[in-house]
Amino acid sequence: MPLSAGTIFRLWFDEVWNQRDASRIATYFAPDGIAYAADLHGADVHGPAAFRAFFEQFLQSFSDVHFTVEDVWELGNKAAGRWTLRLTHSGDGFGFTASGVTAKVTGMTMIRVEDGMIVEGWNQWDRMRLASACGMVKPA
Repeated sequence: MPLSAGTIFRLWFDEVWNQRDASRIATYFAPDGIAYAADLHGADVHGPAAFRAFFEQFLQSFSDVHFTVEDVWELGNKAAGRWTLRLTHSGDGFGFTASGVTAKVTGMTMIRVEDGMIVEGWNQWDRMRLASACGMVKPA
């Protein structure tokens, strides 16, 4: 029996992000999958290889990355959830010197699943809070 969209949602954040298991990206993210507004600049990420490159750069820039999935709602082949991310800006990736700041940001993600894999993922998260906390942008 294939995994439900809600189960895949939770496994994505636990296995890929919290366990930092890049090998699981190709397990859950379809070859032609797209993650909308996934990266720090709000750009889309196409396919597992591009997501893995983003994932690795993210982990080089931020340590102690931990997602807490707060809620998940599921309807058919779609799941949506809200989450809290805690992390420390410990690396110089993304063009910014490490600040050493530990931050907490919140966000929401919705996924569409086909054949047990994420084919689309929509992401809305507080990039500005993260960028401000880490000194990537100056408050107005």
